[in-house]
Order: sequence, then C-alpha cells, then structure tokens
Amino acid sequence: MTTSKIAIIITAAGSSTRIGGGIKKEFLPYKNGTVLSASAKSFFKACKNHIITDFIITTQKNGIDESKNAIFCDSELCSLLEQNKNLSIKFVEGGSSRQESVFKGLLQVQNSDDELIVLIHDGARPFVTEQTILDVICAAQEFGASVPGVTPSDTQKEIDSNGFITRHLERNSLSAVQTPQGFIFNPLLQAHKKAIQDNKEYTDDTEIWGKYCGNVKVVSGDINNIKITYNKDLDKLK
Repeated sequence: MTTSKIAIIITAAGSSTRIGGGIKKEFLPYKNGTVLSASAKSFFKACKNHIITDFIITTQKNGIDESKNAIFCDSELCSLLEQNKNLSIKFVEGGSSRQESVFKGLLQVQNSDDELIVLIHDGARPFVTEQTILDVICAAQEFGASVPGVTPSDTQKEIDSNGFITRHLERNSLSAVQTPQGFIFNPLLQAHKKAIQDNKEYTDDTEIWGKYCGNVKVVSGDINNIKITYNKDLDKLK
C-alpha cells in the first residue's frame, strides 16, 4: 500500500429514533469516551502512515457543541490529536438525509488533490478495525471506490409489495455492506452534484458512485463492525 492523502467524514447527523432512551446513540458512553470518539480514534490509529488532510464530523442541527463534547471527553483521542498538530476536527451541521449530510461534509474538504481518498464512516460504528480501514484504503487506491461487506448468514429472498417471494437470491453473490466507504474524492463530489441536479436520493455513497462513476470494489468486512441501531445493540457496548 502506498501512502495516501486521506480525508475522513464521519456522519453523526441522524436522529437515533430507533434506539430510544432519549440520548443520541453516537453520544452513548463507551470505554473511556463515547461511541463517536471510538469511531474517530480508529481512523487516527489506522491512518498513522498516511496523511490525514481533513477530519470532518457531521452533526444534527444545533448539535455541534454536543458532538464536540462527545469527541473531546476522550483523553486518548485528544492525545492522538496532539500528535497531529496540523490537523483539527471540523464539525458541520448535516442535512435532512444521509446523502445531504455527506455532501455538506464533502464541501468542507479543503484538499482537492486528484489522488485524495475520502473515507465516509457511520459515527455509530465504534467497532471498526484498523485492518478494515486499511483494506478499504488499499482497494480505493487501486479501483477508485471500495466498501467492506459480509456475506449474509440467512438465505435472502426478494419479495413484492404484498409480501410474496418473487425471486430466490444466491447468498454467495450477495454482500451486506458496511462503512467506511472509500472513494477518490473529486469524482465522488461531482457525482453528488449530479445526484442533486437529477433530484435523486440514494441510500449510500456506493450507489451514487455506481450510478455516475463506475464499479465499487467489495473487500472483506467484519461481522463485528455493526452499526448501533436498536436497543439490543447496546449490549455490545458493555
């Protein structure tokens, strides 16, 4: 793997409505910090041999102060930031959808090097490993776009609007994709602009890249790299 310039966008602008409990899932305590700080720390550690040019966290409307507290309460993360004296974390209010939030994050990237790789990660995925991050970077360097994925353990079926099976899918040809998702920055930014012009809403950035740029390479994901979504997922934080 060659040394790359890396921009990192961590999305934390969602409402966390499915988890309940009155506290945003990214702000839940985890180890010596929070779910959000654990997610961020993984990238500082994984990218120590790369050049991090931008580190951006998207927040809810009026949520910048809370997000800062969730990051800077973590002494280990603060120490890692001290070691990267030329880098500061930038907080930006997201939008009403993940797509809009990511686009706002992309607009905050200051480095526009043609080979700049941007990694986009869910702030509620605190268990991402350094190896997964490095695998995504390596594949993005080679193919332009990459995503970690795991083969579903359950047999998958396609159903119609009435709940009847219409197609029996081959499990080995399916992948449940995770984050971080890695892309060459400039083509992804232009793809987001085209999606806005087309008034199209996409589920994630691999779909946007696939529509406007080309193929996305899937690398081996990690079954433990879950996104904290439901109340039952809180057991993973203990």
